[in-house]
Amino acid sequence: MAESKTDYIEELNKNGVIAFVPKGNSMWPTLKNKKQSVIVQKKTEKLRAMDVALYRRENGSNVLHRVIKPTEYGYIMCGDSQFVFEKVNEENVYGVMTGFYKGKRYVDVKNADYIAKVKKWFKNEKLRRFCVKTFYMFENAKSLPKRVWHKLFGKKRTKNGENND
Repeated sequence: MAESKTDYIEELNKNGVIAFVPKGNSMWPTLKNKKQSVIVQKKTEKLRAMDVALYRRENGSNVLHRVIKPTEYGYIMCGDSQFVFEKVNEENVYGVMTGFYKGKRYVDVKNADYIAKVKKWFKNEKLRRFCVKTFYMFENAKSLPKRVWHKLFGKKRTKNGENND
């Protein structure tokens, strides 16, 4: 879940903890796009596998992804609905998610039920791939009527980008 408009790192360094609503589907099913508030604390120690880290990419975007494996240089990260691993240096990781709100209910990442669900999600990669593909298929299907409407009735643009009315 990438976010770049707000400087979360600056706020985290200043206050020690931040809350925000992440956008994107990379952490589905744990976090839903623009639907849950997350609480992130400033990182004070080496993170462990299955922690959710806030880090900054080289392009300046802030990302909230899961630690798959700590390494000598930093971490191997991946979103819950992704399958490409990313190497992240220790100095680029600023915070760790301590919990999130699912509606009005707070979910603590140290909660046994939460930990069991996360482990189960990562245990069977074939089932995880099937669930993720199904999720994205339905996400794309939801936007199909809008895309068709704009294709049929949207304003036509010329090659130079101007409206052709």
